[in-house]
Amino acid sequence: MSGTKGSALRGVQATGRRLATTPRRCQQLPAWSSVCSSSIPDGTFRRQSTAAAAAPAGAGAQAENVLPTGFAAPARPAPSLDASPTTTSADPSVVLWHATRGGLSRRERRLKDEPPVPGVQLPFEKKFTPFSPTKALAMFIRRKARRYPLEKWCVLRALASNKSPRLPGCLAQFMFKQRVAHWRKSRVSFYHLRGLPSYLETEQEWARRIKRLAIKGYSTSDLEKWSWILEGKTGDEIVQRFVSRDTFKPYFLMNMVLGRDKRIFQAESLAAIFEYISRHYLEPRQKPEQKRVGPEFRSDVFKIMMYRLMWHCAAVWPAALISVAHLVATYLETCHVDVEGDDPVRWQRIRCRIFNSALCALDRRVPIAPYKHIRYNWEAQKVLLAASVRMRPHLLITQNGYRSIRRVLLGMKKTPAEEKAMIRSAKTWPPYRLSWDGVDEQRDREEDLSRSAKAGIMMVENGYPSQPIDEALTKLGGSLPGRQRTIMTRTDGPPKWSSPNMFVYATWVTAIEATRNVREAWTEFQRPPRPNLQPTADVYAAMLEKLFAEQVPPDSPLLPGDSRHYVFPVHDGNLSAYEISRLTPPPPDELYRQMRDRNIRPNDRFLELLLQNTNSIEAGLQYILDGGYSATARQALVGWSQDVEQINTLPVRVFDAWIKLLCKTHSNYPDPNPQSFSHNHIPLAIKITKLYQQGNARAAHKDKRPWYTILRALATDKYIVREGEGTTHPHLHTLKVFMKVYRLTVFAKGLDTTIFDLLSLMVRKSTVALAFETRKAMATATPTEKYGDLRMVPVIRLAAQKLHATFKEMVRPISVPSNGGASARFELPTLQYTLTAPHIFRYMQALGCLGNAQLMLSLVNWVLDSWLDPRILENAREPGETEYKVLMQTFAYFMEMWPHLPVNDSLQTMLVRTRQKLEALRQTQGCTWHLPATRTDGDLKGTDAVVAARWLNTQLHTDTWLNKPSRIVRRVRQGASGGTQNPKETGMPEF
Repeated sequence: MSGTKGSALRGVQATGRRLATTPRRCQQLPAWSSVCSSSIPDGTFRRQSTAAAAAPAGAGAQAENVLPTGFAAPARPAPSLDASPTTTSADPSVVLWHATRGGLSRRERRLKDEPPVPGVQLPFEKKFTPFSPTKALAMFIRRKARRYPLEKWCVLRALASNKSPRLPGCLAQFMFKQRVAHWRKSRVSFYHLRGLPSYLETEQEWARRIKRLAIKGYSTSDLEKWSWILEGKTGDEIVQRFVSRDTFKPYFLMNMVLGRDKRIFQAESLAAIFEYISRHYLEPRQKPEQKRVGPEFRSDVFKIMMYRLMWHCAAVWPAALISVAHLVATYLETCHVDVEGDDPVRWQRIRCRIFNSALCALDRRVPIAPYKHIRYNWEAQKVLLAASVRMRPHLLITQNGYRSIRRVLLGMKKTPAEEKAMIRSAKTWPPYRLSWDGVDEQRDREEDLSRSAKAGIMMVENGYPSQPIDEALTKLGGSLPGRQRTIMTRTDGPPKWSSPNMFVYATWVTAIEATRNVREAWTEFQRPPRPNLQPTADVYAAMLEKLFAEQVPPDSPLLPGDSRHYVFPVHDGNLSAYEISRLTPPPPDELYRQMRDRNIRPNDRFLELLLQNTNSIEAGLQYILDGGYSATARQALVGWSQDVEQINTLPVRVFDAWIKLLCKTHSNYPDPNPQSFSHNHIPLAIKITKLYQQGNARAAHKDKRPWYTILRALATDKYIVREGEGTTHPHLHTLKVFMKVYRLTVFAKGLDTTIFDLLSLMVRKSTVALAFETRKAMATATPTEKYGDLRMVPVIRLAAQKLHATFKEMVRPISVPSNGGASARFELPTLQYTLTAPHIFRYMQALGCLGNAQLMLSLVNWVLDSWLDPRILENAREPGETEYKVLMQTFAYFMEMWPHLPVNDSLQTMLVRTRQKLEALRQTQGCTWHLPATRTDGDLKGTDAVVAARWLNTQLHTDTWLNKPSRIVRRVRQGASGGTQNPKETGMPEF
């Protein structure tokens, strides 16, 4: 340690003497700047040790990338890569390009006590790395040719100078040399890493490193293979390269392949990862120690792998979360002790830590449709809980583990017992349980509790004290015996990572959320959990959400607490007019004024609610101004500025709410006022979304909401009027813009059920607009002499082809290796996408408007075949379910459209066979579905029947313009045929 401090002191003194002789205008950042300085964001790299903090660090990016004016040229040229290969590994077929240095290197010059050459950076040496080499290498691969900020350049330089024999450092040194060799061979300037070759190892040092690797059983060929794996263009390609060679690979490489910066869109890639982990990481651990390959599968390595695998599965394959739970259970049950000595106490502690970490990781919501997929989180937690009971001794659940279980149960749909308790709640506040008959009088009081509340009771019984965060979860779960009752509310729960003081406000917020109407919410708003406690912006946001919520429809099956977007009517009872006025909350504008009078600035959640519920662009800009954002950011939101840095100061949720405001205020017709741009709001939303996601890599990687908002607006009731075309038929331009945004969104974000649903809506909307000339004719289903814009025909045809190809992709079974056992061992799902009855219904409507009887019948057959797989359409099997009613409506629509479609004898025979198949399923498998009888009133045509007839009539045209489509149609045709086009080849920037 003293030697390290002494070398650091000598480096500081030498640098100070050199800077003292430099002109003032030429002085740059000192070469001893610390790697982990305060400019590095917290949590980005590992914590710096005391010894590493005292060690010398490298200069900044500006000092390294550009030589200051006034310095002499370097005494030796920068290291270059010779054209002649030099082989250092035992395998002569492996070729590695080494840097050949002119003269003495800096390290050699320093060892000879020679003075440093002016303009040449001092060497950067650290005995211990104060950061994760794997993270630094991932950053190097991810940034490619982009310029490095100061803190990132310091970390990269430290990794290049590191002498550690760890595999990540060796692979980083190898990839640095490869990158420099490529730059020099292709004569590409790498100004952003100009100083990097100066810190790489010499040939002799590299040869010594390879010899040390050979002791561990690795060679240069292994480094070359690993480098080839990580250089894949997409996440799916990287995974396929990783599993292409059935050999053991180190654990750090698997964690890099599963990094969050990798875009994995295919479920086959994740299935291959499951198979590889089972074959190479789990199965060898069950063998005797003499027959094992590779190091022990340590618990900390497995935990990182588990986190990243769960993250990818939640993003693209939510049903596979159950398979991840089976994988964790297999690791806990079958793996050998990975600690020195057979210490059962320590091994039990390690297993409990992994078990509770998995429980806590499973309470994260799925990015798309979280409440529809929350059942997979609960099923995965049940797999872990069942595995913990089978083990001896049993695994203990920590307090955070209980909280994660309660969070997942809060997002689940109410059970019949919970619905019964909610129906029998009093209309007054608090909502005490009423007894309607003698059976209710004899019930057990615990039957009134929700599953989340029962989990909270189990936590207290196991010796964990109740804290403010637990009180917040209790209020959302309907409270406990002996406390004031609340409404069981389906929500995500309070924020997890807050200070203990903020949990007091979380209790206040949840008390407002767990109410049925605005009057009850206002009562809880005026009742703080502690005396004289002033409300915060979160408390005001909870109250504002209740004020903005819609009244539940009279015929709705929703119960109190089922949705946060609806409130129930207030119950006046025998209250006087004065008492009613006292209990009535103020309107949203008055509540916002009261908050501003208290000098409380609106936070992100509050701004999101304001922007989602306002109808004015001017009011939205004023809210953003009150939020403390700059004028340049507000100018960028209306298209007056292209400042990426300023617009990225807006949080993601606030920006998404602004896109919703633009789409909501978009006008389908141009305003006669030349200063107005209300008819260009959706084009403006597309423009600023590209601008925002170009500068925000995290939002560009996983945030789909602004694009889905734009696509939903175009697929429902919004049109885009192109300048100079008039307002008669804007449907053609709207369809072209939709297909362009759809294609690029799928390319950059991947496919899911939401975007498939939007495409079905857009196809039906376009065919209806083509069939009727006016809206009056569409409303009465009366055909007119003229069609809509016939130029829509080729674009609709290509959109229909894309729709059919998308459905085939969504119902395609996942292909798993034939010789692997991971599919049965971990119960991998058969489909990647979770289609529901509403998705099937809207796709059936699109097929009906296209008049495609064969595809409609094929869709019905697919639905019937899915009865044999209980994981497909699992919520549409019981007659009382909402999805069951939607599916029966789909069958009724099919039989209603069948008489009006061009059906031949072959299709009629197929329909008879379909009915026979359904009858066999009803008799043998207990199927509850049924097809209605064929309608006899064939002369009565609905709107879709007229649309189908007129669309089929347009297919008889063979005009020249149909055979020579426009440029946008050719691009859409390429996407419909299955070809993936690079966004840079189109006129739109990459997302």
